[in-house]
Amino acid sequence: MLARASAAALLVALIAACAALPPRNAPRIDVVGVQLDRVEGPDAYFNIGVRLTNDGNEDLVIRTLIGRLAIEGEPVAEAALVAPPVRIPAHGSARANLSSRTGMDQVLRAVAAAMRRGATLTAPGARPTLRYAIDGSATLDGGYRLPFAHSGELGDVPR
Repeated sequence: MLARASAAALLVALIAACAALPPRNAPRIDVVGVQLDRVEGPDAYFNIGVRLTNDGNEDLVIRTLIGRLAIEGEPVAEAALVAPPVRIPAHGSARANLSSRTGMDQVLRAVAAAMRRGATLTAPGARPTLRYAIDGSATLDGGYRLPFAHSGELGDVPR
C-alpha cells in the first residue's frame, strides 16, 4: 500500500514537472519602447510595446505577459498584456502591447528623481529624458515562465 502511494506521488510530481518544461527554442522578448499614453485626472497610463520572436519550428502561445515598470528607479506600476493570448508563428514574430495605470503622484516622484540627477539640464531645443526599467515574465502554454528585463528612455513607440 505504501509503495503504491509513493509511486502515485512520484508520478504526479513527474507530470507536474513536465508541464512547465521550457520549449526547445524559447521565444525572445524585446521591449520596443515605453511611452506615456495619457493622463486622466489623477491617473497616468503607459503603453509598453514588445516584439516576440520565435526561432523554433513550432508555433508558440504566450498566455500572460506581466511586468513591473520603474521610472528613474521609482516603481510606478504593474503592466499586463492588453490582448492575450498572443500566438507567435514558427520562425516568425509578433508584436504585443502591455498597458499600465498609475497615479500621478508616482510619476511626479520619478520626475523629482530625474531632476535630482540633472536630467532637466539639457541643451537648448533638447527635451529632458526619463529613464525606465521593466522586468517581468511571459507564461507560455504549458506553464513555462520566461523572464525578461529591459531599460531605456521614455519616448515615442511606433504603433
